Amino acid sequence: MNDNIDDLDLKLVLQLQEDGRATITELAEKVGSSRPTVTNRLKRLMDEELVIVTGGVNMAKFGYKMACIGLEVKNSETRMDFERCLTHCPRVTNMFRTTGKANLHLALWGEDDKALHSTVEAMRDAENVDVVYAYYLGTPIHGYMPVKVYAKDGGAPPCEKNCTDCSKYENLWCPGCPVSSCYRNPLLK
Repeated sequence: MNDNIDDLDLKLVLQLQEDGRATITELAEKVGSSRPTVTNRLKRLMDEELVIVTGGVNMAKFGYKMACIGLEVKNSETRMDFERCLTHCPRVTNMFRTTGKANLHLALWGEDDKALHSTVEAMRDAENVDVVYAYYLGTPIHGYMPVKVYAKDGGAPPCEKNCTDCSKYENLWCPGCPVSSCYRNPLLK
C-alpha cells in the first residue's frame, strides 16, 4: 500500500470535503485534470482506504446521542474476540486501544438516552470485561457525525444475541440492534 498522496490527490480530497457527491466530471474540472485520471486516482485512494466517502443520517438532526466508555478487557484472547465483535457492531462508531486500567475505549451512539444507556449496560454483561468509565456526551453540537442506516429486513446482530430475548428490548428501553430484523427504527414512524 502506498499511503502517500500528491498534490492532485490533495486537491481531490479538498473537493470531496466540500461536496462528497460531486461527479467525476465536476471533480476533473475543479482540479484541472482529465476524467480518466480522476477516476483512477479516486479508485486508488478509496481502494487503499486513504479517503472515506460515506453517507448516513446526521446524528444531530435526529437528536441521536453519543457516549464514550472505557473498558478493561482482562486478557488478550478476550480482547481479540471482543474487538472482532465490536468492529461489526453498528452502535460502535470508533474503537481505540488505550493504556491504563481502561485498555479499550469506545465511542457509541444511540437513538435516545435509554437506547444509549442500554448499550453501555450491555457491555457490563461481557465476560472478562469491566466498564471503567462511561461519559454520556449527548447530541453533537458541532461537526457532522454520520450514522449508518440499514435495510428494514436486516438479519442477525453481529454479537449473535437475540434482541427479542432482552428485557430492555421488551420494555422499550432499547429499539434493538440496527442490523437486526426486529429493529424498531425510529426513522420509520
